[in-house]
This record gives sequence, structure tokens and C-alpha cells, in this order.
Amino acid sequence: ASPKGNPGSWATTNDYPTRALREERAGVTSFRVSVGADGRVASCQITSSSGSPDLDEATCENVSRRARFNLATDGEGQPTSGSYNGRVRWVIPED
Repeated sequence: ASPKGNPGSWATTNDYPTRALREERAGVTSFRVSVGADGRVASCQITSSSGSPDLDEATCENVSRRARFNLATDGEGQPTSGSYNGRVRWVIPED
């Protein structure tokens, strides 16, 4: 599955979990999504943790809500499911 638009917009500093921000936790969360034949996220799994459960949870929540994909097709041109791997880099925003 190939993403529509910019995957960098799926999780932004505006989505930073409050507690993680307060505790100045940052990191990279790797994820894998299953994409339905409709181009929407069907499920999200963390494949490599940032070390902070709330950052990992925020990754899947935001990606599941915002990500859209071009429809994948099978050998006969019919819509089919697919998958996509990505990462979100959680960086504490500067004031």
C-alpha cells in the first residue's frame, strides 16, 4: 500500500502526549499498519518501541485516524488489502 499525502502529517508535535512532554520523553516508534481494500487503516502494530508506552500508543492512534492509502489491487485489478511500515520520530518541540 502506498500512502496518500505526506506520512509526516499523521503524527505531529501537536499530538505529543501531555505527560511525555512534561517528562521530556522523546524517541522513535516504528509501526506496521494493515490497510483494508478501502485504503483505510484496519489495524496498527508497534514493531519497535520508543521506550515510552504513551508515545507508542499515540503513534497508532494518530496513524489509524489520519493515514489514507491509495487502493492496492490484485493481479486482476480488484481492490485488495495491503500493509505499510513507517516510523514516527517524537521530538520535544521548541518553544
